[in-house]
Amino acid sequence: MSKGKKVLKVIGIIFGSLIALIIVLNIVLNIVFGIQLRNKLAELKAQGKPMTIAEIVPPPVPDEENAALIYKKVFALLETEEIKQTTKIIGELKSFSDISQWTNEQKQQVYRMVNSRDIQYIYELLEEGSKKPKCNFNLEYEDGFAMELLHLGKMRDSARLLCVRALLETESGKTEEAFNTLLIGLKISNHLKDEPLLISQLVRIACDGIIIECIESISNSKDVPIEKTELIINELSTHKDIEPFIKCMDGERVVWGMQGFKQILEGKISLGDTIGAENTSRTRMLSSLLLHLGKPILKKDFTCYLTVMSKIRDSSNIPYYEYVKDKILENIPKYCILTEMLIPAVDKTREQIARYQTYIDICRTGLALKLYKAKNGNYPGKLENLAPDFLNEIPVDPFSGKNLIYKKSANGFILYSLGPNMKDDGGIDARTVKWEGDYDIVWESNS
Repeated sequence: MSKGKKVLKVIGIIFGSLIALIIVLNIVLNIVFGIQLRNKLAELKAQGKPMTIAEIVPPPVPDEENAALIYKKVFALLETEEIKQTTKIIGELKSFSDISQWTNEQKQQVYRMVNSRDIQYIYELLEEGSKKPKCNFNLEYEDGFAMELLHLGKMRDSARLLCVRALLETESGKTEEAFNTLLIGLKISNHLKDEPLLISQLVRIACDGIIIECIESISNSKDVPIEKTELIINELSTHKDIEPFIKCMDGERVVWGMQGFKQILEGKISLGDTIGAENTSRTRMLSSLLLHLGKPILKKDFTCYLTVMSKIRDSSNIPYYEYVKDKILENIPKYCILTEMLIPAVDKTREQIARYQTYIDICRTGLALKLYKAKNGNYPGKLENLAPDFLNEIPVDPFSGKNLIYKKSANGFILYSLGPNMKDDGGIDARTVKWEGDYDIVWESNS
């Protein structure tokens, strides 16, 4: 045998051995990581965490109790050309809480549109829907990433419409009617709390934020109506529950993560689907090859995703001031690409939830201060004076673990939370510094 043939034979043996080693290693890792994945799934199931779509889907609601059926009528009206023009103009307003920032032309336009027959009918439907005990839009959760969530934008449009109506009612001296309109808005946004999706809860936060800002603005310019103010304080207390955010983490895991991983592992998502390549026979063949070679890594990635999402869910009950940023995500292996893609922006989400709870508590406490003054002629010397007659208990600042900071002034008060930087900036409002640098979360009243 020539020397050249011997070299080729050796190379062939080495190459064949490497292929055999890779195949054996792939089989071993596939078995090992498969066992780890099954153990993680069994662990989560034993802990009682939802593992299927059926477990996270909100229970059916009888038609006579379901606000969604009424809201769908509103959404249909919002799609008509005339109403779309109205919502566009309202969306361009500089503020949904301060009518003084509107131009005279905008005031005239909005007043005319809001008093139109169709918009008045929308308000009637919204009020009717707000009185229903439950809301279920019967979303197609099994569609995963293809699921339509068209109702969320319409819910935000509805909140804006209600705030505009409240401002116009206040301008006309109808403060009690304005507070009732804002109470309707809070009840409507809270109808999203049973949807087990993070995006739904973030929209709920946005809707409540629009309404709370309007409540504070009106309360600073007018005497608050006692009965309606008490109702708003009570309604806001039902918005603080952390449970919807825990459920939405279960929903994120089941609807997006688990379905996504399973579709890839089962070969239901091709290379063309994942990277945008043309779905030809060649790409399908390449996708199949990569799937078989990469299946162990996918299983490890899947296990990592389930572990991290479980930690995120379990950390939801930890107060923000005790939450250690980045700890949950710092140990994700670099090869767990899908985990990094599917995991929500954890720190940002935790901060948004803490902000939301702070806005609610500041609003409740600020309204309680207004009620105290209405009944006693002056603001209290300290927040503790508000309990139990005006608040069941004094709220704790999610960013400090202590009471909100309250300072009584000659004619009013300043009430604030330390905010995300977790330090006292002297009650500097975010709007004053245009949301840049250091600031607190503030309600300041000069009356």
